[in-house]
Amino acid sequence: MKRISENVCRWLAIKVIFWLLYGLLMIIGITGNGSVLIAFTKNRRLRSARNIFLLNLIITDLLLCVTAIPVTPWYALTKNWTFGALMCRLMPLSNSCSVFVTRQVSFHCSLSCSHEEASIFVVQNWSLTAIAIDKFVHIMGPIRAPVSISQAGLVTAFIWVISTVINIPYLLSYELVDGAYYVPNNTKPFCGFFCDEINWNGETPRRLYGSTVVLLQFVIPLIIITYCYARILAKVASDMIIQNVQFSKSLSTAQREKATNQRKRVNYILIGIVIAFIGCWFPLTVVNILKDFKLEPKFLLKQPFFWPLVAHVIAMSTVIWNPLLFFWLTKKKTKSQMPRFSVSFNAFGTTISRISSMHRKSYTFRYVHKYSSTCSLNRELSRRRNSSKSHLRNGLANSKNYLTVEMERLI
Repeated sequence: MKRISENVCRWLAIKVIFWLLYGLLMIIGITGNGSVLIAFTKNRRLRSARNIFLLNLIITDLLLCVTAIPVTPWYALTKNWTFGALMCRLMPLSNSCSVFVTRQVSFHCSLSCSHEEASIFVVQNWSLTAIAIDKFVHIMGPIRAPVSISQAGLVTAFIWVISTVINIPYLLSYELVDGAYYVPNNTKPFCGFFCDEINWNGETPRRLYGSTVVLLQFVIPLIIITYCYARILAKVASDMIIQNVQFSKSLSTAQREKATNQRKRVNYILIGIVIAFIGCWFPLTVVNILKDFKLEPKFLLKQPFFWPLVAHVIAMSTVIWNPLLFFWLTKKKTKSQMPRFSVSFNAFGTTISRISSMHRKSYTFRYVHKYSSTCSLNRELSRRRNSSKSHLRNGLANSKNYLTVEMERLI
């Protein structure tokens, strides 16, 4: 019977499970995000300011699929960095995984997944924040001019620059070291090479930097996103037609049900965005805080590979949720065009029918009036001048032909 304190990541079954999970995330992430990227490039109607932020999420997801998702499980399960010194310096810019090797009698390695910070994760979270702010401004202040595509592009570029600058200390702290670095002299060295943070001048700067990153990457975006969507939910609830007494009585049962379903859909989408954000990043953030301040519970100390790797898998599931977010936020625009077109067409047809009816009545009245006037005039002329009745027949025939031609043109 295996002891519970044994490193379960050595078990073949655990390795297979992790490889399958990461493999599925990679395949689904590349397929889903790649499809969204192709749709965005081919469909000009999707090129809006809000979709620029969504596109930024899609691009970062694709970067994660080709960097963090394949590299992290390989390094965590093999415990050997095989990607060279350059990649050891560059990987912090594109993934959230850092490996710490502690100095103990036996080999002990713990996986800490991002808050020391990767640029991509900051870009993702602040792109979600930009989407929330854009929707907040659009709904709470509809009179204001919407964000343009150029402005959205500038905001996106600014997010990338700031996140890269913030990530520089983390980037400089990494170095490729030999396994002999972790053991005293004249003892058996660890096998392999490790990409490790060894350039911090003590624990205090590292903890201060890690705490700052937690605030910038998770806490502040979470506060802004929650506030914006809470206000939007309140606004949607108060402004619904079914809540307005003036219009409520004029709605049919089907219209009431449709309005209620639309409000529920908005609620589900906004609440789902917040839940997905917290669900993906909260486990990862907690693991990093506990490890930075050496507050790990016993289960985390006993399995220093397994639980951080689980948290990392949960965080990487963002590559699946972001394409779904893109679909949810753009489906309303594409799908609602058909009902609006149908309603507009029906209204146009009704208007044309009414105009046609009015013209028919107008021409009928004009015909009767003309017929009566012609008859009266002819009778008067007949009495006065004894004119023949053939003139009246010709006049009526011409009037009928004129009316027939005009009605055919109208119809």
